[in-house]
Amino acid sequence: MTWRDLLMDWHDHIDRVADIFPHADPCALVRFRGNRELLAEYIADTHDLTPAEGIEAVELRLLPGAQPVPRLIAAE
Repeated sequence: MTWRDLLMDWHDHIDRVADIFPHADPCALVRFRGNRELLAEYIADTHDLTPAEGIEAVELRLLPGAQPVPRLIAAE
């Protein structure tokens, strides 16, 4: 499954997403369709994860076998 497949039937996958992320409210999940970053931020907030862990959780748990999307990290 790809992110595009997931988005095409987002409403059909809400229960699965809520099962994977039990602290997520299914009603709240509806609004994140198509925006991985906001979904990852919400998952991080509701599951006591860092933003990076939220991104990884969304990408790897929703799309098994997927590789995380590389992120640029600003040098400090």
